[in-house]
Amino acid sequence: MKIYLLLFLSVILTSSLMAEAIQAASFGNDIADDVIAELQTMKGVYEAEYAPAQWKKTFANYDLETQYNKAVAAVQTSPNLTRNAAREIFKNFIYAMKDYHTSISFVATEQATLPFVVKGTANRFFIVYIDRNKLPAGSFPFQVGDELVTFDGKSAAQAVADVQNQIPPNVASTDRALAELRLTSRKASAGLDVPQGPVTIGVRSQGSGTVSQTQLVWEYTPEKISERPRIDAFEIFPDKPMSLSSIFHPEMDVDVASSLPADTPYTIGATKTWTPNLGPKLWQSAADDFFYAYAYRTPDRKIIGYIRIASYEAPDFLKAVAEFQRDVTYFEQNTDGLIIDQVDNPGGSVMYLYSLASMLANQPLTTPKHRMSITQADVASAVTTSDFLKNVKTDDDAKKAIPAASLQGYPVSYEFSQFYLNFSNFIMNEWNSGRKLTNPFWIAGVDHINPAPVHYTKPILLLVNSLDFSGGDFFPAIMQDNKRVTVFGTRTAGAGGYVADIQVPNDIGIDKFRCTESIASRADQNPIENLGVKPDVEYSMTEADFSQNYTGYVKAIQKALGDLVK
Repeated sequence: MKIYLLLFLSVILTSSLMAEAIQAASFGNDIADDVIAELQTMKGVYEAEYAPAQWKKTFANYDLETQYNKAVAAVQTSPNLTRNAAREIFKNFIYAMKDYHTSISFVATEQATLPFVVKGTANRFFIVYIDRNKLPAGSFPFQVGDELVTFDGKSAAQAVADVQNQIPPNVASTDRALAELRLTSRKASAGLDVPQGPVTIGVRSQGSGTVSQTQLVWEYTPEKISERPRIDAFEIFPDKPMSLSSIFHPEMDVDVASSLPADTPYTIGATKTWTPNLGPKLWQSAADDFFYAYAYRTPDRKIIGYIRIASYEAPDFLKAVAEFQRDVTYFEQNTDGLIIDQVDNPGGSVMYLYSLASMLANQPLTTPKHRMSITQADVASAVTTSDFLKNVKTDDDAKKAIPAASLQGYPVSYEFSQFYLNFSNFIMNEWNSGRKLTNPFWIAGVDHINPAPVHYTKPILLLVNSLDFSGGDFFPAIMQDNKRVTVFGTRTAGAGGYVADIQVPNDIGIDKFRCTESIASRADQNPIENLGVKPDVEYSMTEADFSQNYTGYVKAIQKALGDLVK
């Protein structure tokens, strides 16, 4: 379920109307033929493999045939179709599904950034991060917590809205949060207009009624991949698209195509996020550890653990699992409660997610069931897997047969081999019964997550927000449905399945598009898709949070924690 979500449609922007005219003259109707051919390919993929189709019909009145016809009509009514206009057509076609998993990206290098980040409430926006290496105080005399009032001649609210409107809407709170990040970080490969040159901003410093104007310059990277001239209308689309992921290697993560530096606390998936330190530290993980973790003492003398789960991906899954186990062991022995900070989490590997969950479980955790789209290729994999796993009779057999790294941290065992064997047999039986969308079943057959030998037994507060996607939806859903944690914050994005990357050779600059191949249901039988996870304790950021280092947020966390840790 590799849910690279919201890889927003890349639009490679030309810099002038003259460039548009030259482009139209060069490509003429050839590009229209290519766009329609690609739309036909996409339509075929979604007809065969898009698992949430019925749910989208109910939830958003989405119909594939209708959207395809609208896209074709848009092509046919554009006599001088440009590349840019074509990509807008693709964007509207893809994002009509209101699905953060299905997305499209283009091959493009153009991008632009400004060295600060803003976040906001309903109508006011505040600077929450400044790269002082690029904006020293001497030349940029503003501080974190100051209010951004105007941006490029518009109100800050209108500027953020303009960025948000470049991508067709889905969940308003998540769309808005993404637009805030993208106000100062734009990529053509994400479907955004890429500005360049000077930009004037108006900032109101804290305690001041005056708005000061200052001019910055976009750090701009031009497009380095030129359009290829068309010699003829030669088509290179194969009969069948190539899918690069499968139900036998499920991943759930998203790619929001951020241009922010990796060490910025507002980068989605950042190792250390914007949550302030919560108290005097008694212990802290090493600077080069994969997980940022510490223990602190509360005013009422309780000792609380904190650990940041930035994503459900890792450069070395086995090493990451071992480190998480080490930290959990420390917390179990030394703390009265635990905070898991999962805000701004793009998701990742299902099996790795299950591994981390096992170390937080004090009883078996039930897992969501998925309805999965299946093809002959999936059945062929199931046949091979079933024949292979029939020979596994013991734990030792399983460890010899299944490389530990292939399960991304999930323990290899005889029990797992039987789960997976049952899963393979299920896929074959569903296909033989004539179903291309299966009945509900568990990923890899894992219907529950057993507690790890070393696991945490005390209360847990789980921090979430609207920028938690996919695996970032599933982890809180599993933990909440099993009543293992108290979920705190704002509802998650609602990306509720696994996804396949589709790449088809083309001459219009499409890198890949994506197809959601499962739809999962929670314990109450409602889907995670579009609905996300609603917190047990809701907290929305205030103006004071952004201007005063999240003091209200911290107080609310402390209160929620105090209700758990008596």
